Parts: sequence; C-alpha cells; structure tokens
Amino acid sequence: MTGMSPGGWAARPVVAARAGLLALVVLVPLAAVVGGLLDGRDGVLGALLGLTVPGAVLLITWGAAELGAPRSSQTFAALLLGSYLVKLVAVIGLLVVLDRAEAASPVAVGVSAIVGLVVALTVEGLVVLRTRAPYVEP
Repeated sequence: MTGMSPGGWAARPVVAARAGLLALVVLVPLAAVVGGLLDGRDGVLGALLGLTVPGAVLLITWGAAELGAPRSSQTFAALLLGSYLVKLVAVIGLLVVLDRAEAASPVAVGVSAIVGLVVALTVEGLVVLRTRAPYVEP
C-alpha cells in the first residue's frame, strides 16, 4: 500500500489532536481561575503547569499523526504505537519535574493534569468516532 490521501482515514488522528489542543486552550483560563480561587497564586501556577502534561501528550500525538499520515498504513500504525512509549516517558518525566516545583500547588498540578488529559482525550475520541471513513481502503 502506498501513502494515504490527506482526506482519508489517516487524517483522523491529525484532526483529533488539533481538536484536543483546542479544547486544552479553552481549558487553560478556566483552570487558572479555579486554581486561583482555591489556592491563590500557587494554585494558578499549579494549574497552568499541570496542563503542560496533556499539552505534551497531544503535541506528541499530533506530531506522530502528521509524520505518519502520508506514509503507508503499516508505517502509520507503527508511528502511532511508538508514540505511546514516548508519551509515557514524557508524562512520567513531566510529573517528576512538576513535583519538585516549590512555587506551585501540588494538588492543582495533579488535578489540572488529570482533568486536562480526560478532556483532551475525550475530545480526541469523539472526533475519531464521529469521522466518517471507510473501513476498507480501495
């Protein structure tokens, strides 16, 4: 099989990652306000730092999808599967670094990271589910 057209099934992860990033951009001010109300400046900083975790995950997904979209379906699948390992290492690394941030509220970091991941991945999943694409390539 040769490369996929940009409008084919291979474009779904790219669109999903873009939608997830847009949802995350909408979530940033909301998280900052809630963090500020609950824990002042430390809560705002913690909420914003916590949202770097889902942001990194979505950027890795977007990069892998953009890189794999014009390639064969096997290469595309391999890139997306390999990106999960990269995401795992990135999330663990970010959480270790963010755990040592003394100026940020650790509760705000954790809650915003979890809520951000759930929101972003839910949006990604909905985009993929609602995209009309053939099951079989011609």
